[in-house]
Amino acid sequence: MKIKGKEIKGIIFDLDGTLIDSCSIWHEVDHDFFAKRNMELPSGYAEAIGHMGLDKAAIYTINEYHLNEKKEDIINEWKNAVLDKYAHHVFVKEYVKEFLDKAKEEGTLLCIATANSEECYKSCLINNGIYDYFEFVLDVTSFDCGKEKPDIYISAANRLGLKVCECAVFEDLLLALNTAKKAGFVSVGVYESSCKDEKEKKEIADLYINSYKELL
Repeated sequence: MKIKGKEIKGIIFDLDGTLIDSCSIWHEVDHDFFAKRNMELPSGYAEAIGHMGLDKAAIYTINEYHLNEKKEDIINEWKNAVLDKYAHHVFVKEYVKEFLDKAKEEGTLLCIATANSEECYKSCLINNGIYDYFEFVLDVTSFDCGKEKPDIYISAANRLGLKVCECAVFEDLLLALNTAKKAGFVSVGVYESSCKDEKEKKEIADLYINSYKELL
């Protein structure tokens, strides 16, 4: 598969907002979480925690907003709020399935690097019929710096048996996109309606898409 004239042998996908339309659900969860504590949803909160994984996001939330609560309780509250929605009400973005079919037909290796938990994403991927498309799913919580550093992407490339320059990273978050780009991956920015950094994403990414239809 060629992207921007470069031969790509592997693709590392983010999940939420990149492959699946789930960001509105997390917005609802975040809004309800702070409303329950008589607080407004802080500006930029989703962008701040989006790359961290639930464990680090809970710690950040406790420290940043001075909550006298346990990390485990916050994580369980989040999980309980989204599990059913992921299993039954979250769907892939338009033309994702068709693009994955094309990539597989061309022999491109596919994997996912996500800040989400397996309890949420596995049922969603199965329900949408794309779980078996991916060689593996990497959990950002296994890496110290989330997606602020490229460790998770480099690990994914190594597991695919590929060089960094042979892999593309698809992301909807500016921070993660920038990390992948600086590390030498072909960076593909994916439009996400909930993001506020679309202009910056277009400037940074090697390729920016509004829809996967553009890649078919």
